[in-house]
Amino acid sequence: MSETKELLRRGVDGFEPTPDAFERLLARRDRKQRNQRVAAGVFGIAVFALAAIGFGRLLGSGSTPAVDPDSPFLGTWISTSDADGGTQTMTVRVSADGVVQIVVTDDIATVCSGTPSTMTGTGRIEGTTRLVIPAPEYTCDDGSEPQAVSGPPLQEQLRNLTFVLDAGTETLTDTFGGVWLREGAEDGVEPLEGLDAPWDPSRFGGTWESTPADTGFLGTWESTDIDGSSLLLGIRVSEDASDTFEILLLDGAETCPSFYGPIPPDGPITMIGVGRVEGREMAIDSQTWFCEAAGGPDVVTGDASLQIAAAHTPLVHDPETDTLVGPTGRPPGAPSWMQGRGVVWHRRPPGSDPIGVPFWGVWPQSSLEEAEEAQRRADAGDPAFTWQLAPELAAPPEGETFQFPYVFPEEPAAANGAEILARFSRDVLGWERYVTVARRDPWNSGEAGWTFVWIRCGPGTNPLYPDDPNGGDCPPAIGDTHYQTVSLMVTQPVGSGPTGIWVVAGWTELAPSEEPASDLRYHEWVSRQYEQVAPPTEAELVEALAAFLSARVAGEGAEAYLTEDYYWWRPRPRVPLLYATTEGHRYERFEIGSVEGPRWPAGVYTVTVRLFARGGEDVVE
Repeated sequence: MSETKELLRRGVDGFEPTPDAFERLLARRDRKQRNQRVAAGVFGIAVFALAAIGFGRLLGSGSTPAVDPDSPFLGTWISTSDADGGTQTMTVRVSADGVVQIVVTDDIATVCSGTPSTMTGTGRIEGTTRLVIPAPEYTCDDGSEPQAVSGPPLQEQLRNLTFVLDAGTETLTDTFGGVWLREGAEDGVEPLEGLDAPWDPSRFGGTWESTPADTGFLGTWESTDIDGSSLLLGIRVSEDASDTFEILLLDGAETCPSFYGPIPPDGPITMIGVGRVEGREMAIDSQTWFCEAAGGPDVVTGDASLQIAAAHTPLVHDPETDTLVGPTGRPPGAPSWMQGRGVVWHRRPPGSDPIGVPFWGVWPQSSLEEAEEAQRRADAGDPAFTWQLAPELAAPPEGETFQFPYVFPEEPAAANGAEILARFSRDVLGWERYVTVARRDPWNSGEAGWTFVWIRCGPGTNPLYPDDPNGGDCPPAIGDTHYQTVSLMVTQPVGSGPTGIWVVAGWTELAPSEEPASDLRYHEWVSRQYEQVAPPTEAELVEALAAFLSARVAGEGAEAYLTEDYYWWRPRPRVPLLYATTEGHRYERFEIGSVEGPRWPAGVYTVTVRLFARGGEDVVE
């Protein structure tokens, strides 16, 4: 039975997910994060462990208590900046005796596998500005159990959910820093012209230093983290006409959290942002966080706790002491200097060493000075450097790119055809042939450049998938199943656009995993040494499928063939109508029709099956 179940899991029941489904969700989330504002905070991404939380199920029907029409919390509130791109709607009812009932709905909830979710709760108003819900009841609308990505159980993380009213702006701010607007209200402040485009080194490059003329927020600042590491902050006037400021923050010794888990950096964490000054406060609106990693600078797109703290607790200038204070947030997973205390920044004296964005480049230039010289010579038309001008990389792709184990052999003239990639694979790696199995572009992902995952192709034909259009001519270079795998990033260190040179910012060879590829979640395929699955034969597949279908006809035992939690972003969908039709008629026989596959690299088959009931009058396909 165990072998049959394994064959079925790998073949019959392994319906291949649409390659772009989750990446479209990530890209949608990332675009929202990169242009988030102080007055439109993110509720669902404030806790990294939650990834994205949605709420709501309508309160049960029954008698409706008398409503307090004068309560400032009464009504419908909207939050549209959720990390997963969903829209959250909260309805608040306040009874005359002060009891509050809330209903919060979300059309996308990652903890519910991307399906709608619902939360209800009862609480009370404390004072005049705080609404506390002691024990919210959270459910997934499809009946599945919500699961926090990591950290404490979901109910524990939601305990004593609090909303604070700002009467002046008619907004609610929740426990995690998210901001809710009344239904129909418009945010009166235009969002900043921030980092919704790829990182532009011409804007945030150069040096940041203190001068005798610095006043207010301008200049460079320093502080010391509670772990003893140094903190450096630079603020300068933006050269555009937006009346904003450019911000650079360097954190010397923190572990960098990301969407896929913590990354211990080899260098400092770097934040670049755009700020706006109102009186003594500077709100850090658009911002992007980088941390050093072996494969290049890693952009913290999945952890909003850093961004929430900086976006919702502004820097404050004290003119009497000429110091800055902030941010003061306490989001879980944020750097230690954000944990519940307002970090105090002291102005660095004129003549202090300037600071700057770390140089990200290892080949063909490995320093900023080398890159600037290469850019100058490329501008002059020197063919020794013009090959680093890659128009294929400087323009947004026609479609969004994917992080799944998905192959792009049909696009050699696009990003994959850039000369810098061809030379790096040949001159540095020594590879004659390779296949791109994953890539992320800076427009849709918010990265500092293009990220690629390559696998090295051995000579000849793939012994396990000789006729596959994607993997047939790319046999593994390590035995029959494993590929030498490299992750790399290319970025523009000096200028941007078609006239800026490109360099390899970092690369790393991915290590193998002890887990077989058939047990991996899809994103794990491109975060370790790539492996193709040895597929079952068609005869083995049909035999296993026949056993499963026979159990469905027999009316029992079919559940033993199903595997849950196979896809990493959602549980495996349950097979509908397992033993009977929608009208309850039991299946009497089955037919196995066409069989297509196996498809490289996961060994997936597509099979057409028909189940018959009521003497063949009812057919389920």
